[in-house]
Amino acid sequence: MPRSRSRSDSSRREYAREGSANSHGRRSRSREDSYSDDEPRRSPKDYIKLTDADAAFILGKGGKTKQKIARVSGAGLELPARSLTLEITGSDEERRLAKKYVECVMAQRVGDVVLDDRDSRFENDCTIVLVPSDCAGFVTGKNGAFLRQVEQEHGTI
Repeated sequence: MPRSRSRSDSSRREYAREGSANSHGRRSRSREDSYSDDEPRRSPKDYIKLTDADAAFILGKGGKTKQKIARVSGAGLELPARSLTLEITGSDEERRLAKKYVECVMAQRVGDVVLDDRDSRFENDCTIVLVPSDCAGFVTGKNGAFLRQVEQEHGTI
């Protein structure tokens, strides 16, 4: 009885390797992967409608404020050009934090924001530091530079 021909051991390994690229240069699905690179992840999304002024304030100079909110919350924030709808992606907790931080930033645009250390919304991710009024300039620094440096070094907003 004739024997069937099979691929060589080396070509079998090529197909069996985890995450190896297929003929189109894309990763193929493996047992460890729940998706391949050519299939986008489906992530829950939340949306916040903004005014023109809020959108500009959330973006910040050069998109810095949006980047800070994304960094500290862990969520993805997208504000497409000419859109007034902020899209927030990530886990439930990341989206919850991002929405909370966006609301705080928007509140700053219209006036002073006073946080209460007994407010349960801020119990796990907020440290309130009382700064005497005669020291406020030192804490913020020239044009807010020292405050931005602290935010960057400590991952705060």
